[in-house]
Amino acid sequence: DGGPLITEQRLCEEFGASRTTVRQALSQLKQVGLLEIQAGVGTRSVVTPVKRKIIRSIGDPLHAGFNSKPRVVSLGPVPSPPAVSQFFGLPLAAPIWNFVRIHTLDDKPLSVVDSYLPLHLGAGLTRTALKQQMNELLWERFGIRLKRSVHTLRVARADVDIASMLGIALADPVLRIQASAFLSDGKPIRWTDNYFREDQYEYV
Repeated sequence: DGGPLITEQRLCEEFGASRTTVRQALSQLKQVGLLEIQAGVGTRSVVTPVKRKIIRSIGDPLHAGFNSKPRVVSLGPVPSPPAVSQFFGLPLAAPIWNFVRIHTLDDKPLSVVDSYLPLHLGAGLTRTALKQQMNELLWERFGIRLKRSVHTLRVARADVDIASMLGIALADPVLRIQASAFLSDGKPIRWTDNYFREDQYEYV
């Protein structure tokens, strides 16, 4: 099951720490599920199976190189959310083109990609076209070359829609990578929220 039983006294001797310090450390590790403490017996580590994570590096497209399959689940104009309105310089709730894709790997959901584009661009994209990488699609269809992209990484909690699409529990942790893309003149061109299953994906 876990590692061998270890007593507080042995830990004090090994690390040269007081019993109070050792107890505080053990209590914190127990709270996060890494230790199992048996009163009067000792402490053992809890073995948790580690799943293989897909690791991307800065500069890599988020989904490149591992052959995930995108599926478009919604496509069309929507009222722009506050952050998106601000990014594009639009009035609050002004119409904007939105499409949501689920990327699957080995027939299991890996990520949800929620993207926004100006109306005049989005209206020219079909569900089939949206299976391509967005950078390539914008270049091939409209001659638009992205100059700069800013990625903001956060740990988020899955809401009802994200949890359902990723096959996880409500409020489970997800890695949210928000990507803002700009043209060479600084004009904003694309806003994307990527939600990855935290147990399968790591971004370095």
